[in-house]
Amino acid sequence: MISKPLRGSKTLGALKYLFGPGKANEHTDAHIVASWDGFAPDPGRDPGDPDAILVQLRDALDLHVVRYGKPVTKHVYHRPVRADPTDRILSDEEWGTIARRIVAAAAIAPDGDPNGCRWIAVRHADDHIHILATVVRADLTQARLRGDQYRVEDELTEIEREYKLKDLSDTRTREYRDAIPKRAKGKELHKAQRLG
Repeated sequence: MISKPLRGSKTLGALKYLFGPGKANEHTDAHIVASWDGFAPDPGRDPGDPDAILVQLRDALDLHVVRYGKPVTKHVYHRPVRADPTDRILSDEEWGTIARRIVAAAAIAPDGDPNGCRWIAVRHADDHIHILATVVRADLTQARLRGDQYRVEDELTEIEREYKLKDLSDTRTREYRDAIPKRAKGKELHKAQRLG
Protein backbone atom coordinates (compact mmCIF):
# COMPACT_ATOMS: atom_id res chain seq x y z
CA MET A 1 0.00 0.00 0.00
CA ILE A 2 1.11 3.52 -0.65
CA SER A 3 0.08 6.73 1.06
CA LYS A 4 1.26 10.31 1.27
CA PRO A 5 -0.36 13.16 3.21
CA LEU A 6 -1.55 16.42 1.73
CA ARG A 7 -2.40 19.55 3.71
CA GLY A 8 -4.94 22.22 2.88
CA SER A 9 -7.23 24.84 4.31
CA LYS A 10 -10.62 24.16 2.66
CA THR A 11 -12.58 21.33 4.23
CA LEU A 12 -15.61 21.80 1.98
CA GLY A 13 -13.45 21.86 -1.15
CA ALA A 14 -11.81 18.57 -0.17
CA LEU A 15 -15.21 17.02 0.57
CA LYS A 16 -16.60 18.16 -2.79
CA TYR A 17 -13.66 16.49 -4.50
CA LEU A 18 -14.08 13.24 -2.54
CA PHE A 19 -17.82 12.97 -3.13
CA GLY A 20 -17.81 14.48 -6.63
CA PRO A 21 -17.34 12.67 -9.94
CA GLY A 22 -13.58 13.28 -10.10
CA LYS A 23 -11.76 14.86 -13.00
CA ALA A 24 -12.81 12.17 -15.49
CA ASN A 25 -15.84 10.60 -13.75
CA GLU A 26 -13.53 8.06 -12.11
CA HIS A 27 -15.19 8.37 -8.69
CA THR A 28 -17.92 5.78 -8.42
CA ASP A 29 -20.12 5.12 -5.39
CA ALA A 30 -18.32 7.49 -3.01
CA HIS A 31 -19.22 6.64 0.59
CA ILE A 32 -17.79 6.77 4.10
CA VAL A 33 -16.29 3.49 5.38
CA ALA A 34 -15.17 4.82 8.79
CA SER A 35 -15.24 8.02 10.84
CA TRP A 36 -14.22 9.46 14.20
CA ASP A 37 -17.48 8.42 15.83
CA GLY A 38 -19.09 6.04 13.34
CA PHE A 39 -22.04 8.41 12.86
CA ALA A 40 -20.73 11.06 10.45
CA PRO A 41 -23.26 12.22 7.85
CA ASP A 42 -22.55 10.44 4.55
CA PRO A 43 -23.32 12.46 1.39
CA GLY A 44 -22.88 9.27 -0.61
CA ARG A 45 -25.48 7.27 1.32
CA ASP A 46 -27.76 9.65 3.23
CA PRO A 47 -31.02 10.56 1.49
CA GLY A 48 -31.64 14.23 0.93
CA ASP A 49 -29.79 17.14 -0.61
CA PRO A 50 -26.12 16.08 -1.11
CA ASP A 51 -24.91 19.70 -0.96
CA ALA A 52 -26.63 20.27 2.38
CA ILE A 53 -25.16 17.01 3.72
CA LEU A 54 -21.68 18.09 2.54
CA VAL A 55 -22.05 21.35 4.49
CA GLN A 56 -23.30 19.41 7.54
CA LEU A 57 -20.29 17.07 7.30
CA ARG A 58 -17.92 20.04 6.89
CA ASP A 59 -19.39 21.68 9.99
CA ALA A 60 -19.00 18.46 11.98
CA LEU A 61 -15.37 17.99 10.88
CA ASP A 62 -14.50 21.66 11.51
CA LEU A 63 -16.16 21.87 14.94
CA HIS A 64 -12.91 21.89 16.95
CA VAL A 65 -11.20 24.17 14.41
CA VAL A 66 -13.94 26.76 14.96
CA ARG A 67 -13.85 26.27 18.74
CA TYR A 68 -10.06 26.73 18.70
CA GLY A 69 -10.69 30.43 18.15
CA LYS A 70 -7.46 31.22 16.31
CA PRO A 71 -6.61 30.73 12.65
CA VAL A 72 -5.05 27.32 11.94
CA THR A 73 -2.85 27.24 8.85
CA LYS A 74 -3.63 24.20 6.70
CA HIS A 75 -6.04 22.57 9.15
CA VAL A 76 -7.12 19.91 6.62
CA TYR A 77 -5.15 16.64 6.61
CA HIS A 78 -5.85 14.52 3.51
CA ARG A 79 -4.22 11.12 3.09
CA PRO A 80 -5.02 8.85 0.13
CA VAL A 81 -4.25 5.17 0.77
CA ARG A 82 -3.93 2.93 -2.27
CA ALA A 83 -3.54 -0.83 -2.54
CA ASP A 84 -1.41 -2.37 -5.26
CA PRO A 85 -3.41 -3.11 -8.46
CA THR A 86 -2.56 -6.80 -8.10
CA ASP A 87 -4.03 -7.03 -4.57
CA ARG A 88 -7.45 -8.50 -3.90
CA ILE A 89 -10.35 -6.07 -3.54
CA LEU A 90 -10.78 -5.19 0.11
CA SER A 91 -14.24 -4.88 1.67
CA ASP A 92 -15.59 -1.66 3.20
CA GLU A 93 -15.08 -3.19 6.65
CA GLU A 94 -11.44 -4.00 5.90
CA TRP A 95 -10.84 -0.48 4.56
CA GLY A 96 -12.53 0.93 7.67
CA THR A 97 -10.20 -1.04 9.94
CA ILE A 98 -7.19 0.04 7.89
CA ALA A 99 -8.30 3.69 8.12
CA ARG A 100 -8.60 3.49 11.93
CA ARG A 101 -5.10 2.01 12.14
CA ILE A 102 -3.67 4.75 9.92
CA VAL A 103 -5.26 7.65 11.81
CA ALA A 104 -3.94 6.12 15.04
CA ALA A 105 -0.43 5.75 13.58
CA ALA A 106 -0.48 9.30 12.19
CA ALA A 107 -1.54 10.69 15.63
CA ILE A 108 -4.80 12.04 14.20
CA ALA A 109 -6.85 9.85 16.51
CA PRO A 110 -4.60 7.63 18.66
CA ASP A 111 -6.19 4.45 20.06
CA GLY A 112 -8.07 5.08 23.28
CA ASP A 113 -7.75 8.87 23.02
CA PRO A 114 -11.19 10.48 23.48
CA ASN A 115 -9.78 13.86 22.40
CA GLY A 116 -8.57 12.77 18.95
CA CYS A 117 -9.19 14.79 15.82
CA ARG A 118 -12.33 14.38 13.73
CA TRP A 119 -11.83 12.36 10.56
CA ILE A 120 -13.55 10.32 7.87
CA ALA A 121 -12.42 7.66 5.39
CA VAL A 122 -14.08 7.84 1.97
CA ARG A 123 -14.01 5.06 -0.59
CA HIS A 124 -14.82 5.91 -4.18
CA ALA A 125 -12.93 3.15 -5.99
CA ASP A 126 -12.10 -0.51 -5.35
CA ASP A 127 -8.40 0.02 -4.74
CA HIS A 128 -8.17 3.05 -2.44
CA ILE A 129 -9.62 5.28 0.24
CA HIS A 130 -9.06 8.88 1.23
CA ILE A 131 -8.70 9.85 4.87
CA LEU A 132 -9.77 13.42 5.55
CA ALA A 133 -9.25 14.97 8.98
CA THR A 134 -9.01 18.31 10.67
CA VAL A 135 -5.94 18.74 12.87
CA VAL A 136 -7.47 20.37 15.96
CA ARG A 137 -8.26 17.90 18.74
CA ALA A 138 -11.29 17.97 21.07
CA ASP A 139 -9.06 19.33 23.87
CA LEU A 140 -8.32 22.30 21.54
CA THR A 141 -4.70 21.43 20.91
CA GLN A 142 -3.27 20.63 17.50
CA ALA A 143 -2.38 17.06 16.54
CA ARG A 144 1.33 16.24 16.75
CA LEU A 145 1.93 15.18 13.18
CA ARG A 146 5.73 15.43 13.05
CA GLY A 147 7.04 12.11 11.72
CA ASP A 148 3.57 10.87 10.73
CA GLN A 149 4.76 9.54 7.37
CA TYR A 150 7.30 7.20 8.98
CA ARG A 151 4.77 5.90 11.51
CA VAL A 152 2.17 5.36 8.79
CA GLU A 153 4.68 3.55 6.56
CA ASP A 154 5.52 1.18 9.41
CA GLU A 155 1.81 0.54 9.95
CA LEU A 156 1.27 -0.06 6.22
CA THR A 157 4.00 -2.71 6.28
CA GLU A 158 2.15 -4.48 9.12
CA ILE A 159 -1.19 -4.15 7.29
CA GLU A 160 0.29 -5.67 4.12
CA ARG A 161 1.62 -8.62 6.12
CA GLU A 162 -1.63 -9.20 8.06
CA TYR A 163 -3.94 -8.85 5.05
CA LYS A 164 -1.57 -10.81 2.79
CA LEU A 165 -1.21 -7.90 0.37
CA LYS A 166 1.74 -7.18 -1.90
CA ASP A 167 4.71 -6.06 0.19
CA LEU A 168 5.62 -2.57 -0.97
CA SER A 169 7.87 -1.75 1.99
CA ASP A 170 10.91 -1.50 -0.29
CA THR A 171 9.16 1.35 -2.16
CA ARG A 172 8.78 3.24 1.12
CA THR A 173 12.51 3.54 1.78
CA ARG A 174 14.30 6.86 1.43
CA GLU A 175 16.77 5.31 -1.05
CA TYR A 176 13.94 4.18 -3.34
CA ARG A 177 12.21 7.57 -3.23
CA ASP A 178 15.48 9.43 -3.87
CA ALA A 179 16.12 7.29 -6.97
CA ILE A 180 12.79 8.23 -8.59
CA PRO A 181 13.31 10.87 -11.28
CA LYS A 182 11.80 14.16 -10.17
CA ARG A 183 8.96 15.62 -12.20
CA ALA A 184 9.34 19.02 -13.77
CA LYS A 185 7.73 21.86 -11.80
CA GLY A 186 5.30 24.41 -13.26
CA LYS A 187 7.95 27.01 -14.08
CA GLU A 188 10.16 24.39 -15.73
CA LEU A 189 7.23 23.14 -17.83
CA HIS A 190 6.33 26.66 -18.95
CA LYS A 191 9.93 27.37 -19.92
CA ALA A 192 10.13 24.12 -21.90
CA GLN A 193 6.89 24.99 -23.73
CA ARG A 194 8.13 28.50 -24.45
CA LEU A 195 11.42 27.19 -25.86
CA GLY A 196 9.72 24.41 -27.81
